[in-house]
Amino acid sequence: MSSTTTPVMRSALRKLCKFGESALKPQKVNDRWRPPLLNGRDAARVRKDALKTGTFGSFDANTGVGWDPAWDLIKPRKIKPLRAPKGHKRERTREDRAVKIEKLLEGADDKIEAYRKEFAERKVKDESLAYKMKQKMKEIEAMEKDMKNMRQKERKNLKKSQKKR
Repeated sequence: MSSTTTPVMRSALRKLCKFGESALKPQKVNDRWRPPLLNGRDAARVRKDALKTGTFGSFDANTGVGWDPAWDLIKPRKIKPLRAPKGHKRERTREDRAVKIEKLLEGADDKIEAYRKEFAERKVKDESLAYKMKQKMKEIEAMEKDMKNMRQKERKNLKKSQKKR
């Protein structure tokens, strides 16, 4: 069975016979664009059928047979410029990061040395008797606080067990 008998093909051929080349072009009506009467897929089917039947090169508007080669030039293919793929951001910024890191590493030794000196100065040990006594008092206070909390917990547990009986 020939593909020209399908309803889609008949509709497409009817539109081509009636409107010709303008059926393949979008139209501006009332400041709005309307799509072509014949979509690209159906136009490709009609063209392919004309190639199969050997009627490519001429179009008979009365019978709806063939395909006009001028219609192929209506939608020229866009030529896109060749450019490198975008890639990952880490790959694109790798050189900048390397330069930045090397720049920061130039003064890193001086900064580390200055930090260590400052840290050592802050960490001056107080070996006096008053300092040692103060530290011991803090430890004792912390232990007393812990003991107080433990006694309170024991009392609560004792009260709960007495209520259950």
